[in-house]
Amino acid sequence: MKNLQVTDCPPTTAVKLERVNFFDRQLLTANDMIADRDYFLQKLRRHNRFLHGWGVVCGLTVTIPAKPETPWQVQIGTGYALGPYGDEIFVGQPVFFDLAACLTGGVTNPCEPTLVTSVGAGVSTTAWLAIKYAECLSRPVQVAFSGCGCDSDPCQYSRIRDSFQLSCLSQLPPSPPQRETLCDIVQIGYVACPPCPTEPWVVLAKINLPESTNMSLPQTAIDMGRGSRRRILVSTAILQDQVISCCCEEAPPPPPPPAVNIKAINVRAPNSPAWTNNLNFGSVGSPQIFDYEVILNGPAPAGGLPITVSAASSTGATVTLANSNPVVPAGQTTSPPISGNSMRFNERGNNKATLTATDPSGDKQTATLTTLSIPA
Repeated sequence: MKNLQVTDCPPTTAVKLERVNFFDRQLLTANDMIADRDYFLQKLRRHNRFLHGWGVVCGLTVTIPAKPETPWQVQIGTGYALGPYGDEIFVGQPVFFDLAACLTGGVTNPCEPTLVTSVGAGVSTTAWLAIKYAECLSRPVQVAFSGCGCDSDPCQYSRIRDSFQLSCLSQLPPSPPQRETLCDIVQIGYVACPPCPTEPWVVLAKINLPESTNMSLPQTAIDMGRGSRRRILVSTAILQDQVISCCCEEAPPPPPPPAVNIKAINVRAPNSPAWTNNLNFGSVGSPQIFDYEVILNGPAPAGGLPITVSAASSTGATVTLANSNPVVPAGQTTSPPISGNSMRFNERGNNKATLTATDPSGDKQTATLTTLSIPA
C-alpha cells in the first residue's frame, strides 16, 4: 500500500476511508499501520479543506533582513497556514530565502530550508514567493535481516517530519472559484463542496525584482497586501472576538437627558388672550382676578415637573393663588393655565406684587402684577 501523497485529494463521491479493526492475535503488517495513519491524516485534511479553507492564518511575513552581502535575501517570519489540500504548514523559526533563486526556478529542500535546488525556468521581473507543505524523511535505521529474500537495502527512514518548501512562481496559482454569498446560501439551502485543488502553493508576497542581482531590494518591492493575492484565512478566535465586540458587548449608557428648567412664568387678565410677564391692571378696584402659566425650556420628564409658585408685595398688596404647586405634564413644555387667582391692594396709591416660580433644581423666574392709583 502506498503512502498518502501531499496532492492526494479523493473525490467527494468516492471517499472510502478505512481504519484498522484491531482484534486479539491479529497479524499486523506495515500496510495496516499505513492504512490507520492515512485514515486520520485524510480526515484531518478533509476537515481543514471543507470547513476552514486555506490561506495564511498568522505570521509568515516577508521582510528585508538588511544584510548588504546578500542584497536579494528576504526573511520569512514564523507563522501558520493551511495549504489548499488541507495540510498544516508551520514555520517554527524564521528562515531566509535568496530571491536570486527566482531566476533559476529554485525550490528549497524540505529537510534543509537553506538549500535551494533549481527545478526549471525562472522568472523575470515579477515573482510570487510561495510556500507549500512538504515532508521530510528522517531518522534512518538499519533494517533487520529477514532471514530469506534478497532485500539489499540496509537502512530505512523511520520517521516522516512535517515540513515546507519555498519557491518563486512566475504566475499566480489558480484562484478558488467564487463562493456563494451568505444570503444565497440561505435562499438555496445548501453549500456546494469545494473541488479538489490543482496546486499546493500558498502565496506569501508579490515581489518586483530589480534589474540586476547587484542592486539592493527595497522593502517597497515586497507586496503582502491585497494586490499580492496573499490569501488570508481568518481564525475562528478573531471572528468570535469581532462578533462579540459588535453584537454582545454592553452598550455604553445613554447620555443623560438635557436638564429641563423653568423658562418663564406668564400672567394675563381673564378676558385677555395675551400672556405677559408684566401685567398692569390700570386704575381698577380691588380685588383683580388673573391667570398664570409656567413655561419650560424643554419637554417635562416622565411623571411631570412640579413647580412651586409664591407671591410677595412691597406695597402691602395681597395675592391669593388658586394653586401654588402646579405640575407641567410629562412631555409638555407649558402647564395648563391656572385660573381663579386674585390680587387685593390698597384703595389709594400704586400697588405691585411679584410672582416667583421655582423648579426642583432651584432655578427661578418671575412675573409682576401692578395697578395705578385709585381715584378718590
